[in-house]
Parts: sequence; C-alpha cells; structure tokens
Amino acid sequence: MADLSAQKALLAGMLNKPLYAAFRTPRDLSQMHDLLGAHLQWAIDAERRGELFASGPFVSDHAAPGELGGMSILRAADMAEAERLMQADPFIANGVFNVEIRKWMLMEGGLTVHVTFSDKRASLL
Repeated sequence: MADLSAQKALLAGMLNKPLYAAFRTPRDLSQMHDLLGAHLQWAIDAERRGELFASGPFVSDHAAPGELGGMSILRAADMAEAERLMQADPFIANGVFNVEIRKWMLMEGGLTVHVTFSDKRASLL
C-alpha cells in the first residue's frame, strides 16, 4: 500500500490552481478566415482582463492552423463563467467551432520569463 501521507504532502505543496480548459472542435470552417480578426480581438481583450491564461490552435504539418480546432485555458470563478466567456468568442458564437469545457487543476510545471531591460526584449520559455 502506498504511503498516503507522503502523497498528500506532495499534493499539498503543488499549485492546486483551478482553471477551465476549453477545447474547440471544427463545426463549419467556412467563416473562419472572415472571423479570425474578431476572434483574435476577443482573445486579446480576455487576456487583458485576466480571463485568458493561454490559447491557440492545434497544428499539424497536414492542416492549416485552426483547421484541427484549438484550446483556451480560462481563469473563471466557475463553469458558468467559463461558458459565458467562451460563448463571447466569435468563433463559438457564430458556429465555426463547437466547444467543450472541462475544469482543470494546474498542479505542476514551470514557466520561465527572460527580460532584457536595455533593449526592452522579453522571451518566454
């Protein structure tokens, strides 16, 4: 039997941050290019409000970006708020993509940011 107290201690030390992962799957891509600008503006606005943690299309050597769908990770108080945020995405509102949202717990991983002040450069690893 595994040492449950050791497992609990490991879990307690992790981030334990609830987020919402929204998976976009293609529905009717005929409007995708026409709505791309509006979708990108939605994402930028949500990012600036602190609602969007990360977002982007799934990619492949055999399909254009977006043709395979995409994923957005949202900061939301609950599932209802996450659904409201995604319904505001023009891609979802106009039926270009279907969306499935799942509550996700961010536990482990890392983020590295490098900022150089002299030339105002930044990179994310």
